[in-house]
Amino acid sequence: MASLMEEGAGQEPTNRAVAERAQVTEVTVYRHFPSRELLLKGLWEHLNRKDGVRVGMPESPADLLAKIKPLLASFDASPAQIIARITTQQGRAARSSLDPERREAFLGVVSQAAPSLPEAEQAKAAAVLQLLYSAYGWLSLREQWDLSGKPAVDALGWATEVLLNDLKTRGAIAPDPFAQFQQEELTR
Repeated sequence: MASLMEEGAGQEPTNRAVAERAQVTEVTVYRHFPSRELLLKGLWEHLNRKDGVRVGMPESPADLLAKIKPLLASFDASPAQIIARITTQQGRAARSSLDPERREAFLGVVSQAAPSLPEAEQAKAAAVLQLLYSAYGWLSLREQWDLSGKPAVDALGWATEVLLNDLKTRGAIAPDPFAQFQQEELTR
């Protein structure tokens, strides 16, 4: 199945396509992957292992910061494959199979950093942290700013650290990013 995506064959990641490529029966594939979601998760995990992405989801604010460097290094080691995972229909389907675990992990990080913050605000912060810790953030820095390697790690690490520090000091106060600018406009 991974080869279908890597070769750009355009086939949907289905049990039938896997069976045809592996030259086994569809029943055999269903024994290993009884649902489409499990097939996609298996594909994603296989691609990560193959491309050296072994970082996983963060378990705490400190763990999130510690994992940025190895995550980006693994992306830099296989840029074509990583780009295919976030720009092709097959790659996005495989990636989205981990959305529940991804959300849970980042909400857990935010709840550790800002346990008093309202749930809706925690979700916003988790979404931004996850974006910073993703191939999408890596690709933006790489393509739009020509940043890779240590400069990209420094940029994403800094942004993550700033957000985590803000969350730790904010308590239950929801962010109002425009309040300062609105106040400055009123005093002009």
